[in-house]
Amino acid sequence: MNAAEIFDVVTGKSKKPILAKIGNETEDEARKRHSVDFSIWKRADKAQKWIVTSLDEQPLQYIMNCVTASGMWNKLLSVYEQMSDTNITIVQQKFYRYTMDPKDNIAGHISKLENLSRQLKQLGEPISESMLVKKILMTLPYSYRHFYSACYSMNSANRTLEQLTT
Repeated sequence: MNAAEIFDVVTGKSKKPILAKIGNETEDEARKRHSVDFSIWKRADKAQKWIVTSLDEQPLQYIMNCVTASGMWNKLLSVYEQMSDTNITIVQQKFYRYTMDPKDNIAGHISKLENLSRQLKQLGEPISESMLVKKILMTLPYSYRHFYSACYSMNSANRTLEQLTT
């Protein structure tokens, strides 16, 4: 959007100019200034086109009733902020409800939990390394009790993800 010089229009920072004299400005000077300001503001059409042509069919549905580029942008922000909260909740649920798949080995088990942890970090809700290690160990099946016991016999400061995977 910055490259297309439309960001101020999209965010609503740039408003439609009004033809009015400022200070000692003559009528002619006011018209010239308004003409320049209006051509800058006219980028709104460019901004709307940019938004509409950048969207897939589903998100396009969200903005069909919006009149301005700023309205479109605000609607999309609103929708995707809600989706982001929903995504955080979904990934957190996956993390906290996760149990080891009997078909997985330890490496696969760790990898799946690391992936969920990475997703949460990308969503702005990071899981601490100690929490991740605890989750990995707590979700091991009984057949891995020897591994679990060995890990918990270590000093908690040494119970790191790196130590767990070496």
